[in-house]
Amino acid sequence: MDIIDDVPGRAAHRLYCHFVWPTLGRIPLVSADAAAVVERHVITLCRRLDSEPICVRAFSDRVHLLLRLKPGHSPAAIVSRLKSGTEAALQSAGHGVRWGRGYAAATVSGSEVRAVRRRVHRLADRPMPADAVRPEPRPPKPARRWIRRSPDRR
Repeated sequence: MDIIDDVPGRAAHRLYCHFVWPTLGRIPLVSADAAAVVERHVITLCRRLDSEPICVRAFSDRVHLLLRLKPGHSPAAIVSRLKSGTEAALQSAGHGVRWGRGYAAATVSGSEVRAVRRRVHRLADRPMPADAVRPEPRPPKPARRWIRRSPDRR
């Protein structure tokens, strides 16, 4: 969904971020009608958070957002609020959507905003294949050894 046609020159700050966050387990949980709800709700929440959405695109297993931030904004706080707000709105609308942990973020230069926006619009809604390589789990941490010290050593 396009929000802004002409982005450059609107203010003194130009901090652009491209965010992507997945559904829980990258399972395709977002239906076509729920995708429109996600996009509208993300736009509303961004404006409430005093950020400027450039483009939003919801897929069955992820959301892409190109956003213009103000210098005092924390990307982590904004994404957290967007994920919790859209999840709550979808749950109340009867859509069983849960977002996965984490997100991906990349900064975008002002000259690349239009190219990134075009790239997001050209993305196809293809869920991650079942045989895709998943990251290996981390090995368990070694057990701590407690060393008893004598009372006089501190």
